[in-house]
Amino acid sequence: LWASGDFPVEGKTDLPKAAWRLTVKDGLYQTRLGDTAAGMPALDVGQLRTAESPFLRVWFTDGGKGWQAAGDSPIKSALGDSAATISVGQAEQILRELREVRALLQKPETAPKPAVPEIPKTVTVPLGDSPSLGAADAPVVLVEFTDYECSFCKRAHDDVLAALKKKFVETGKLRLVSRNMPLSMHPRAEPAAHAAMCAHAQKQFWPMHDRLFAMSPALTDENIIKAAAELNLNNKAFATCLAEKTFSSPINRDSQDAVAVGITGTPSFVLGRAKDGRGTGPLMIGAKPLAQFEAEITKLLEAK
Repeated sequence: LWASGDFPVEGKTDLPKAAWRLTVKDGLYQTRLGDTAAGMPALDVGQLRTAESPFLRVWFTDGGKGWQAAGDSPIKSALGDSAATISVGQAEQILRELREVRALLQKPETAPKPAVPEIPKTVTVPLGDSPSLGAADAPVVLVEFTDYECSFCKRAHDDVLAALKKKFVETGKLRLVSRNMPLSMHPRAEPAAHAAMCAHAQKQFWPMHDRLFAMSPALTDENIIKAAAELNLNNKAFATCLAEKTFSSPINRDSQDAVAVGITGTPSFVLGRAKDGRGTGPLMIGAKPLAQFEAEITKLLEAK
C-alpha cells in the first residue's frame, strides 16, 4: 500500500530508485512514516486502516552483504485513534529487532576489505520449444525468465528488451527466448503466463507478451480477454485454453529449469551461445542497465 521508494533486491547493494534516505546513528533510527516535510512520500492512513493485516517491513544494508529485510511488524494497533497503544509483547519484539539491526549495522573495528567483483555464474538452460524472437541461427542468445506481475520485469521489458530488439534482434545478431517464472507472491502472474502461452498457440505470443506488460499489474481476467480480442484471437479456443490450463506443464517446466541453475527471482537472464537446443552463458539476475546488456552482447559478437 505504501513504500518510501522502490523495493530493493535482496542481496544487492544498489540503492533503489526514489529511495528515501534514513539517518542511522549507532545502529538506531527513528522516523515518522509519511513525513512529507522530510521528503518522504505521504502516507494514506485511511487506506491502511481498511487493510486486513497491514505490517511494516524495514529493509537495511551494511553496505557489504547487501539488502536484507527485517522481520515484519504488525501496525494495525498504531493506526487507530490517538490513544492507541502497543502491547508489551509487541514492544519487546520491536526492541529485539532494533538490537538485531544495530548489531548488523555497527561498523567493524577494522576497515573492511574492498569488495571483489563477483564473477558471474555460467549456467546452461534448455531452450526447448519456448517462444523466441529473432533468427534461429543468431550468434548470441538471451534467455529471459520473467513474471508478468513483477515490477522489475516490467522495467526490463520497457527499458532494456525493447532497445535490444531494435539494435540486435532485428539485425540478426541476437535471439531472444522467453520462459515463464510466475512467483507465488504474485497471484496474477500465473494466469498471465497462461494467457501468453495460449496466445502463443495462435502465433500471437509476442503481441500478447507486450500487452501483458503494458497492463501490468492490472492483470485482470477482463483485461486479458480484452487483449485477446484486440489481437483478433479465436475467443473460444483462447478461453478454453485458459480454463483447461493447457500449458501448465510447460510453465512448470520453465520454473523448474530456472530453479535447477540457481534462479530464485525475476527477471533473470542467461546470455551466451546456443547449441544443441540449450543456451549457455553467464547468469544475470535483476533488471540490469541497458548499457550492461549491450556491452556483454557486443563482447560476444566480437569474440572469435
